[in-house]
Amino acid sequence: MKVVHTAQVTPHRCGLYETARDLVMAERALGIDARLLDPRMSSDDRGAPMAATAFAEQADVVVNHSALGPCEKMDKPIVHVMHGRPRSSFLLEVAGSTKVYTYLAAQAKDARFKAFVTLWPEYVPYWSAILPPEKVKAVPAPVNLSEWTPDGPSGYGFHGKGGEINVVCSDVWRMDVDPYWSVNAFIHFARKHPKAKLHLYGTSKDRQKWAPLLAVVKGAGALGELTGFVSGLANVYRAADMLLTPHRIATRTVREALACGCSVVMGPGNDYTPYTADPERLLDVTEAMERCLTDRRADAGGARDANRQRAERYFDPVATARAMKAILEEARGTNGIQ
Repeated sequence: MKVVHTAQVTPHRCGLYETARDLVMAERALGIDARLLDPRMSSDDRGAPMAATAFAEQADVVVNHSALGPCEKMDKPIVHVMHGRPRSSFLLEVAGSTKVYTYLAAQAKDARFKAFVTLWPEYVPYWSAILPPEKVKAVPAPVNLSEWTPDGPSGYGFHGKGGEINVVCSDVWRMDVDPYWSVNAFIHFARKHPKAKLHLYGTSKDRQKWAPLLAVVKGAGALGELTGFVSGLANVYRAADMLLTPHRIATRTVREALACGCSVVMGPGNDYTPYTADPERLLDVTEAMERCLTDRRADAGGARDANRQRAERYFDPVATARAMKAILEEARGTNGIQ
């Protein structure tokens, strides 16, 4: 079976693209001829082949991630992957930016769109409110377990800004969730651990508006690296004591960090880590951070191995590809892929 995944190719700079690439690689491992299509690109990306328009014209199914491109006018079954969180997508439209909800409502009326896929089962009810419920599917969120691994350089020095305890926040800043709660929790944590450092990655361009809050961290001598999108986060995760995030779901950063053996402190309602707390209850978050730190100091190797095992259990791309395979089969209208 030939499957073309349409996405803007942005290696190491976009979780959406990296997840699309993970899907292509995993589908190929199952024997599906899956390729990426971005008219601007011709060279393969780390083993994931790029498709020409001619391949798209022969494809059995189109998987849309960020832009249909030349597939827009093709009469082919389409599976649309919704990488965003529902409220984040909704707020984009409210703010006058990308009209995600309007787009989805229109595509729901297009007979070519056979399925709308989310990476988080928690969001199926939200998407089912505006899309035909029978077309809304969920597959487990994947991460490339060969690229994100505990095996590799572990002595990252945070460009001279590291501390005795290194706490990392690396989620992309969105309108629905940003590091506000994590930064506040860290301030309280750092008062007990004055040699701790907070490192913020993937920050928005308007982070100067955060100056009053970040000034508190900097004034305490606890501000480490503060930057936008970077490559090499695997080295950061291997060197960090913990990833701190307000998210409850397996975001890209949660998946990558756990795959690298990094401990994660996050919101409640999941099995990805024993260190969870309501992000708005700051002292509960700091208590979870304390437990995380205590366990790592007692057995760093054991903590690393346990985190890696969770990533293998929950984020295996092959499991995601198998779930996608069933959706692709249904979209094509057959009972088996050849």
